[in-house]
Order: sequence, then structure tokens, then C-alpha cells
Amino acid sequence: MARYELALEATRRPELRAHYDRTGLSDFAGPLRALLAAAGSRTAERHALSLLAWCDGILFTCTAGTFSSTVPTEEELRESAREILTGILAPRD
Repeated sequence: MARYELALEATRRPELRAHYDRTGLSDFAGPLRALLAAAGSRTAERHALSLLAWCDGILFTCTAGTFSSTVPTEEELRESAREILTGILAPRD
């Protein structure tokens, strides 16, 4: 929840926005792009955005949203992540 409060506060404070964006890009998005590229993604930047959006959505919905009272199991989360990665890394014709 603190992460979402920080993200919302960053929309009102440019100096915080710069820090929030910089740490997100270097600490998580950068390595994720590299990992996706190494796994065969042809558009690692776009795929990293999709995967990060999924992660953010899961975090939000399980902490403050619709599924906060009945969070998915670890296996359900793994299966969902597998489905997304399979789609992202599927060979293209």
C-alpha cells in the first residue's frame, strides 16, 4: 500500500516523481528488459511494460482491490505469470 501512496504522491511532487521513475527503471524495469531480451523477446521494452503492468495490477488488486480478501495462491500466480510469459515469448510467424 505504501508503494501506491508513494506513486500517488509522486504525481503531485516532481522531485519525488523523478526519484520514483529513476529507481523503478534502474532497479526493476532495466533488469526485466534484459531478462526478456535474453529469453527471446523481440520487443523487450514493450514486453517489460506489459509484465510490469501485470505485476502492478496483481499487487494493487490483492492489497486494496477486488481480491484483497481472497488473494490468489502462489500456484495461481505462477500459472498466470506463465501464461503471460508464454504469450510474450511465443515464436512469431
